[in-house]
Amino acid sequence: MWTIKDSHKIYNLKNWGNGFFDINEEGHLTVLPTRNSEKCIDLKLLVDDLQSQGVQLPVRLRFQEILLERLQELNTAFYRAMDKFAYNGNYQGAYPVKVNQVKQVVESIIKSEQNYGIEVGSKAELILTLGLIENLHVPVICHGIKDLEFLDLALLGKKTGIQTIVVIENLSELELLLARAQQLNIIPSIGIRLRLSSRGAGQWAESGGDRSKFGLGPVEIIQVMDRLKNEDRLDCLELFHFHIGSQLNSIRTLKNGLQEAGRYYVELSKMGAEFKYFDTGGGLAVDYEGSGSNGDFSANYSLQDYADTIVAAIQNICDDNDVPHPVIITESGRALTAYHSVLITNVLGVAGNPSSPPPAMVTEKMPLFIKEIKIAFDRVDASNFQTVYSEIIALRKQAFEAFSRGKLGLNWRALAESYYWASLRKIRLFARDTKPVVPELTALEKLLADVYFCNLSIFQSLPDTWAINQIFPVVPLQYLDTEPERRVVLADITCDSDGKMDLFSGEYGTRSTLPLHPLNGNPNYLLGFFLVGAYEEILGDIHNLFGDTNAVHVSWDDKTGSWSIDHIEAGDTVAKVLNYVHFKAENIESGFQQKLAHALRGDKIKRDEADQILTVFQQGLASYTYPENKEK
Repeated sequence: MWTIKDSHKIYNLKNWGNGFFDINEEGHLTVLPTRNSEKCIDLKLLVDDLQSQGVQLPVRLRFQEILLERLQELNTAFYRAMDKFAYNGNYQGAYPVKVNQVKQVVESIIKSEQNYGIEVGSKAELILTLGLIENLHVPVICHGIKDLEFLDLALLGKKTGIQTIVVIENLSELELLLARAQQLNIIPSIGIRLRLSSRGAGQWAESGGDRSKFGLGPVEIIQVMDRLKNEDRLDCLELFHFHIGSQLNSIRTLKNGLQEAGRYYVELSKMGAEFKYFDTGGGLAVDYEGSGSNGDFSANYSLQDYADTIVAAIQNICDDNDVPHPVIITESGRALTAYHSVLITNVLGVAGNPSSPPPAMVTEKMPLFIKEIKIAFDRVDASNFQTVYSEIIALRKQAFEAFSRGKLGLNWRALAESYYWASLRKIRLFARDTKPVVPELTALEKLLADVYFCNLSIFQSLPDTWAINQIFPVVPLQYLDTEPERRVVLADITCDSDGKMDLFSGEYGTRSTLPLHPLNGNPNYLLGFFLVGAYEEILGDIHNLFGDTNAVHVSWDDKTGSWSIDHIEAGDTVAKVLNYVHFKAENIESGFQQKLAHALRGDKIKRDEADQILTVFQQGLASYTYPENKEK
């Protein structure tokens, strides 16, 4: 009998959920914003509540308390490491705004008690931060390509008391910065970014290495040091920075980067640099797979391992060279934000392979190779299923070729297909019971998988699924006390074959199909897409003119002992999305009205019909860009 424990295993909930997600006795998925089982939010009931208020799917749920929990967890890990190794410096977190610029996220981090700094990489991000920053004692780290206006904003921010640090990415930036600082009579705070020879790993390996996009090599760093000495500005050099890559899946990669960067740090210190900060950049991984491995979307280390590695490496290199311990900065945006956001949507329909049983009778009129397919189907068993698998594929090919040459009628072709798919289903049953798992099973599971069409756009809400084949955990919100009998892949509602998911987190690593329940006509079978709080919302585009989804900010209310819906952000309407691509809704409506007028003049429609048609058109312009579940 299937139990909740079985669902925990098959969806690998414990290994990727990090304590924030669970299953209750009703078989519903729950979220624990503070990892407290007494403060547990039933996601199925929450979505039901939202739908009763008219909030349409898809909807993005944001849990601020998870964000704050992660901030505290990261700080705690580093201070625990510093106590462990008797480190004499401090820790300073800095949030990279590029990871998620949503107002709730940025404001929550800036206003938190964890005293986080901010990392910006563009003029717009800098302006945003200058307006929002409240703690004038935390650094605002300025990366990226900087024009004159960017530098002026950073310098003038420094004059107002904001701790802006301009990180030099190339020599021309240094010259422009020094010139503007002199003209404005402002002493700048300067950082330098090292271009490591060590490479990262996985999808973002090229963030390090000699061909890295940003940073200074050894020759350029010496030139920067000489220039600052000549200008008597060496005391302005406050921050040393390197970044070996996002989503570091192996702790060894981090150790290699720290070893190389540490050598630069102490050498520059001996040359007269008095750095305040050692900024190790980002890289703290999220285990999307839940495998605890060095896969591209996993990590073979814990948060505490990460903190211990950084603190120990910097302490050792400094102690060995009699250099004071600096303030350690990390820019861990992905690990902070990924968990707090969940995308919820419904399944609109299903497409599958022929499932009706083929006829049991063999007739004289049957072509020979169709009789052979029937015979192969009948004799499949545990001893021969691999052999029959090869035979069935060859016989189906014969049927296809005969049909293409006009030698086989459509009815016979359809019968061959019925026997083919029925044979594969029988073979799969025997293959599943075979240990170890036979190679054919993986291909069979995907071949026989249903396609569940989800009410979302991969390109808008989960763009990294399409761009880099990233894995995001997917779990149904209900029926988790019953066995998921179907094996499926997911497709979105765009008119694009790339709008699909066919790689999932599973009990034994990644898998090509997702176990789900049969729909049985249920129009509100709900799926949750998890760990989507980093990058996905910001990178999304309007392919097929599907816009931003509805978003809801949710928290736990101690007074009521339940959830609180703090704020609802309406998703994009059709009119709003059209405006993004420079079409004014009123002009589109005017063009349609002209066609109605022409139809009226030609007596194709009546006046009351024209009014009804126009009303439907206007309602369409004002509607959500996704299919809505509204009763007429």
